[in-house]
Amino acid sequence: MQTAYSLTRQLRLFSNGHRDVGDSMLREMFPRLRQIAARRLAKEQYPSFTPTELIGETWLTRLHRGGWKVENREHFFGIANRAMRNVLTDAARKRLSGIRGKGAEHICVEEAATELRSSAPDAEQVLAIGMLMEKLKEVDPGVALVVHLHYIAGFDLQEIAAETGLSLRQVRHRWHKGKTWLATRLLSKRRQVRVAVPYLG
Repeated sequence: MQTAYSLTRQLRLFSNGHRDVGDSMLREMFPRLRQIAARRLAKEQYPSFTPTELIGETWLTRLHRGGWKVENREHFFGIANRAMRNVLTDAARKRLSGIRGKGAEHICVEEAATELRSSAPDAEQVLAIGMLMEKLKEVDPGVALVVHLHYIAGFDLQEIAAETGLSLRQVRHRWHKGKTWLATRLLSKRRQVRVAVPYLG
């Protein structure tokens, strides 16, 4: 009976307390969740999780209680993606307690603004970028969306244009604006708390 439900229906039932659909729901979701986890880990290069471990940690700490307001399956996968990011940010924050005060390699803002995806951020960088992305969403949601899709989700600029309906020129403008915004504030934070600045390109 449970397998006859669409995934969206199963998600809504589970969210409303029907735990009997949990097993079939998780089996159906797992391949997509693993793709999301692998892509996020590849971008953030966080070494303490495998994709399966990240899914498990995200489910146990963020999602297992339900209570989501799910519009459709893609909406849920967006929720899961953000939850994975929060798990990694929390893990980075904990890891900071063991490395805070140590030196870090620094680069200039011009280099930062031209090389955003060419190096692997460490735990401190993951935390700094995660916090700044939240601020950027408040300041300029449109720019934050492009930065998220390009830097975090891994879409190229042409794909973002097709996905959002923006022109390629508009996407490039928002990406340039966003990466410069991030680079400037990462360098400012570096001066305050010695956070290493990743390349921003």
